[in-house]
Amino acid sequence: MTMTRESTGKDTRLEQERSNDNSNFVRLSVNLSHETAQTFKALAERKGLSFTEAIRRAITIWKFVEDQLAQGHELAIVESDGNPRRILFL
Repeated sequence: MTMTRESTGKDTRLEQERSNDNSNFVRLSVNLSHETAQTFKALAERKGLSFTEAIRRAITIWKFVEDQLAQGHELAIVESDGNPRRILFL
């Protein structure tokens, strides 16, 4: 299966592939600005992650945040002095 959506710099193509163990995988191709790509690369390298694993983790965190917000929860960061700082999402 191949899906392509053309728009202003947000072209996404998904290709479903089968591995030798019959697990389903999806190949995702995205266009990023140079700045975003460099930021992503630096974050992955900082943690010693492959790009694939970095994407998996980013999606997991994004889903967690969305699930918490959907349940009416708020998210906060606890600063080094112990004070919570509320995070606002637009």
